Amino acid sequence: MALKRAVLSKPNITREEKRALLFLRKNPDIIVLKADKGNATVLLNTMDYHRKVQHWLQDPAYRTITRDPTDALVRKTTTLIKKSLPGSEANRNLVPQAPVPPRLYGLPKTHIEGAPLRPIVSAIGAPTYNLAKHLSGILASFVGSCEHHIKNSAEFVKTLRNIRLDNQDILASFDVISLFTKVPIKDTLPLLQARFGEKTVDLFRHVLTSTYFLYNGKFYEQVEGVPMGSPLSPAIANFYVEDFEERALRTAPLRPKYFFRYVDDTFIVWPHGPEALTEFLGHMNSVHPNIQLTMETEKNKRLPFLDILIERKRDGSLGHQVYRKPTHTGLYLNGRSHHHPAQKRGVISTLVHRATSVSKHLEAEIHHLRKTFQQNEYGTREINMTLQRAFTKPGAYKLNEGKIKHVYGSTGALVIGSHQCVISFKSLPNALISQW
Repeated sequence: MALKRAVLSKPNITREEKRALLFLRKNPDIIVLKADKGNATVLLNTMDYHRKVQHWLQDPAYRTITRDPTDALVRKTTTLIKKSLPGSEANRNLVPQAPVPPRLYGLPKTHIEGAPLRPIVSAIGAPTYNLAKHLSGILASFVGSCEHHIKNSAEFVKTLRNIRLDNQDILASFDVISLFTKVPIKDTLPLLQARFGEKTVDLFRHVLTSTYFLYNGKFYEQVEGVPMGSPLSPAIANFYVEDFEERALRTAPLRPKYFFRYVDDTFIVWPHGPEALTEFLGHMNSVHPNIQLTMETEKNKRLPFLDILIERKRDGSLGHQVYRKPTHTGLYLNGRSHHHPAQKRGVISTLVHRATSVSKHLEAEIHHLRKTFQQNEYGTREINMTLQRAFTKPGAYKLNEGKIKHVYGSTGALVIGSHQCVISFKSLPNALISQW
């Protein structure tokens, strides 16, 4: 009865748009996918999609298996959990309930010529999924403590403040090719054994060697690396790469002036000239055959890294602003969608938080975000109210280089350096920071 009395929301698409979506859904010759980056929607010929998937399934990292191993893995997983983690009610929740095989799909890399696919394995509901989440939490305390680790963009921006360049210094970034599928499990297990007991290592070994998936009615096993999509994969990749980079830097003939890494992306400042930089890249690629890196160097005194555009200044310091890839579409959760208003406000506040954490050009960045929100059909009142909440929350934002030191209540009073100014929320964000 409650459902009968419920008021249905008005459609937020036209009849023509609905017909078009139904046509695409029912058309077996077309597959609709989200792009790997840029939040774009991609239409692919179904045969082309399957051809691209089959292309990387021919990699030696994958092999076909003749039967569904799900039931056998459920039994083994349950036995190991009861043996290694006996008696705990919480641990009983790790035992798989109504498990399903992991599913493989691909996301088109529209920023690369030919739009190859990035393989993703959806492990939700898989026999080892809950256990993988548990082990990821255990491993988290052993990752990220090294001096080269970057937690996120906001932390990296703080690090940039302390860097001073000489004229001969070169800005460069390294990127590991397909890190997850190349992590050498046989070399990672001894590293785990040095930090955990035998029973815990048995659990890690079980999860890391049970990487199978279903694609197009056939079962495959991943015999190398860890799959993208498993909750344990990012932690294991970080764990291994920390040891890899320590060995690489320890044995390098010449070392970078600065070396900072976020998972598979590394930022360096190189003081020894371009020829020696190429040799250093060769040295990094010689440490382990699985781990191969590509390099990008600064152009016009600028280098993109993560979602930051780093800029070399004349005085040797480094500036920065928010970076968007050329494939960035500016598409976010639409303001006319039927999502909960809190989710839509979250889109605005999240992007504003990134702007205040990363951008040195705050006024221009907020102006850009305002236009972006309007293009995504958010109302002016909704935008201004969310911005007002963001900038009036006491102590909410402390910006880079000491620009905004504190925010006082709902008055709009900002302390900037040793000065104070007042902004009008009616004029947000075009006059976010007035002259003082």
